[in-house]
Amino acid sequence: MLLERSGCEPLPDLPGHELFDSGCPLLDTVRGRLVEGELHLAFLWPTGGAADSPQHVRVSYLASTEPPRSRRLGVVLLSPVRVDHGLTHRELEVLGLLVDGCSNQQIAEGLLVTPRTVATHVEHILVKLASPTRTHAAVLAHREGLYVPASGSRAV
Repeated sequence: MLLERSGCEPLPDLPGHELFDSGCPLLDTVRGRLVEGELHLAFLWPTGGAADSPQHVRVSYLASTEPPRSRRLGVVLLSPVRVDHGLTHRELEVLGLLVDGCSNQQIAEGLLVTPRTVATHVEHILVKLASPTRTHAAVLAHREGLYVPASGSRAV
């Protein structure tokens, strides 16, 4: 999908995807997460499945090489998730909030759970990613696009 300032258009000869239909928040999330000058962005997005265990697709954004004032921002691509380190959907949501710099208390309030539940999720994330700290896990998740952003969460 070609992402433009005011909308989007399909790439020639490629099938569309229901995530790009009007009313789906995916493209708004991509726009909202872009930082001026960002050349690449990747994260996971739920696509269906059971409410407690949805399937995910990897969303990748590649910036346009056109001048900054151009109407075209870049390209949004969807691809299968190859490696998820065994993280559950909830752990991917918590990881997304860690990437955003949220504390356990903020995560608990956003997900409507207790801070102790969040701490347990963080412990599981650290083990599954073999990360010594939450900061390391957040950096790894951001670098690999291994998180669900808050707007892609069904609970937030």
